[in-house]
Amino acid sequence: MQEQQIQEGLKEKKPKLTRDEKKVLKYQRAKLRAKILRKKIAKKVKQKVHHMNQEAKEKYSEIKNLAKNNLQLGYESGIPIYIDLEYDVLMTDREIRSLALQIAHVQGINKELQFPIQLHLTNVRGVQKNELEKQGLSKWPVHHYELGLQELIQESLEKGISKEFIYLSPDADTYLESVDPEKCIYIVGGFVDRQVQKYMSLNKANTLQICSKKLPIESFIKGTRRPLNIDRVVAILSLFYQHKDWKVAYEQSDNFNISLAERISRQHQKQE
Repeated sequence: MQEQQIQEGLKEKKPKLTRDEKKVLKYQRAKLRAKILRKKIAKKVKQKVHHMNQEAKEKYSEIKNLAKNNLQLGYESGIPIYIDLEYDVLMTDREIRSLALQIAHVQGINKELQFPIQLHLTNVRGVQKNELEKQGLSKWPVHHYELGLQELIQESLEKGISKEFIYLSPDADTYLESVDPEKCIYIVGGFVDRQVQKYMSLNKANTLQICSKKLPIESFIKGTRRPLNIDRVVAILSLFYQHKDWKVAYEQSDNFNISLAERISRQHQKQE
């Protein structure tokens, strides 16, 4: 009798979900996958730390203990960088997810920078907001707005903020010579383009009638010219402010592609 009831239950059709219900379910599943992935990464890091020698463990703990203070310092008074997220209509869903991951990586980088970043995210809404929330947006110490970049610039002018806005673009005619957080606000175009589209950020800067400049790092890039990820651009700006040397900033920014635990382990293995 019980077996028959089970078979009848299996034959019953589940109620058909509406389009909105499907979207909610898809979002919940994606958020769960992101959470599981973060746990897997945390487990690998824990294993790596477990196999460190005592000196390496102390170095790792020292940096981790500074991380929270570093994020708060960046939020309050760091180098101001705006990520312009108004390119979503030009990207696929996959590219938007990749962009959210890059911005999430900025949070990890910011924990270690000697001069942390004050991150501002513009146009946070729709699909991009959903992807950022999956990565933990609500827990990040960042400034984020539904307003677009033009409205935010106008608000700054109305408030009497006299800092110069500089839009970073690989197609600009002039190089960025210095990083001055007291006088300037730096803008990075928030897009991931698998097929490189020239002049997008330059055209945006011209439309906004603000200055555009490019990072003077072309001579350090090996191989074919490729656009830098947002997280790497952010790291380069902070590292240049620290070292006053573009080559050092470019080379050290590549280190953040490896986890802190892995870097410390490799460093101490070399010393041994």
